[in-house]
Amino acid sequence: MRIFKHNRQKLIIAGLGPGSPELVTLDVLERAANSQVILIPHSHENEKGLAETIMAHHMPDRILTPLLFPMIRDSEKRDKIIFSQLKDLMPEIENAENIFFPVIGDSMLYSTGAYLIEAMKKLIPDIDFEFIPGISAHSLASACAKRFMVMSDEIFSVIPGTADTEKISAVLKISDTAAIYKPTAINDIQKIITETGPYTKIIRVDFAGVKDKEKIFEGKEAINDIKEYLSIILLWH
Repeated sequence: MRIFKHNRQKLIIAGLGPGSPELVTLDVLERAANSQVILIPHSHENEKGLAETIMAHHMPDRILTPLLFPMIRDSEKRDKIIFSQLKDLMPEIENAENIFFPVIGDSMLYSTGAYLIEAMKKLIPDIDFEFIPGISAHSLASACAKRFMVMSDEIFSVIPGTADTEKISAVLKISDTAAIYKPTAINDIQKIITETGPYTKIIRVDFAGVKDKEKIFEGKEAINDIKEYLSIILLWH
């Protein structure tokens, strides 16, 4: 395998916020403008994602290069797909001083950028990295609920719905407030919420920050019939 050598190129992983173009920071837009290549994550081949929609809104004339990040649990297969695409894109990437990769939400929270970094390091071992945070989905969801996440000495937990159910229950029981990402992955969320409650407030936000798509559900409705992947549940004890 050929290893590509460069002076210190930089891969910039940037958070675009939860979905609204208005919630993208000025820092993100400035770094994107100063990057020679913008890679755009796609979860499905030839299907425009939310990150691409946001970037195209702010930079309609820029070339956005799609990079498929398959939504599969087989991490080895996923990494091979990402690595293969990067190899094919090296003629475009190898002379770029800055390579920009935007992700939905906060770049430091469940970020697909982590997978890109590992693949990029195999091709450009001395590449540098920079991270630009973005507004998280749970921050926007809390604002939608008009309720502070936590105050004083309260404990706030961020929970992936893909975690073991016993672990999810254990964390919920010791948390004053919790945010559950990817709730569609939990088989019996009603049972878990009932066993770890009672809760003073429960809300679910689908497509947080996405104009004409955002929906807010409260109480029992928030934990029933969850079908949207881009959902987040907030619970207050």
